[in-house]
Amino acid sequence: MKAIFNREMAQADDQILSITTSIKEEATLTKPLKNIVLVQKISKDYKAIKNIIDKNMVKTFSKMYFIKPKANEIECESITLCYDSFLIATTKYNIEYYQNKKYHIDLDENIAEVIIFDHNIKPKEVNEKSRIMKKSKKEIVIESKERVNYEITKQLTINRKGRIIDRNELPSAPCEPNPVKFLDEYNTNVRHPEVYMLDILKKAVMKRPPNVSEVINEKFQVTEQVLVYTPIYEARCRNLNSYEIKIIPVSGVTGKIFAL
Repeated sequence: MKAIFNREMAQADDQILSITTSIKEEATLTKPLKNIVLVQKISKDYKAIKNIIDKNMVKTFSKMYFIKPKANEIECESITLCYDSFLIATTKYNIEYYQNKKYHIDLDENIAEVIIFDHNIKPKEVNEKSRIMKKSKKEIVIESKERVNYEITKQLTINRKGRIIDRNELPSAPCEPNPVKFLDEYNTNVRHPEVYMLDILKKAVMKRPPNVSEVINEKFQVTEQVLVYTPIYEARCRNLNSYEIKIIPVSGVTGKIFAL
């Protein structure tokens, strides 16, 4: 069992690497960032969870507000404890680029020519609207490129299926002292990430400014990553009339319905 867990954790490590992308779009993997693994402790016992499930079974099978089955028509067949995984990643995105910029400089009416860096620029007449009448003015337009350095840091929380969630929705709780050994023992009921997390992080963070004309350098990094496993009780419930089956997930930390 231990070998199985270690192999799965190694796969998760491979998925969550720090990456640098250059202007030539050549990806260079840096030294893999070590995962911090946390396993939250259970704070609700089985009896408390069963009471919560009994109170929510009818609501779960309700089709609309006024179409509800009776309590004796719903049966809880089993309750299984599992540990669901969430990645909390701190990312940094930096892009250095050029953007096109036009500078409009107003001139006096008697200016016939402007010399800038040995370039002769003829002014243009531009119609200017006013409340009273239209009048013309002289101006020159200087086309330039500005060098810009843009950097942003984001912290994202992603569930095992790759959906970004609100960090505040993930409960906080004390953690097990030896998470790797603990997960090793619960291997059959541990749910590791199912998607390639790096692609999701890049898509969410690597958003270029709209006025980029030429990229000089572009870099994306995962600076910190924490893999959190939270306990969830899953109740398999059945409608005895329609034979419909639904799973009711309840947080083993908060005792609330868990829908992340």
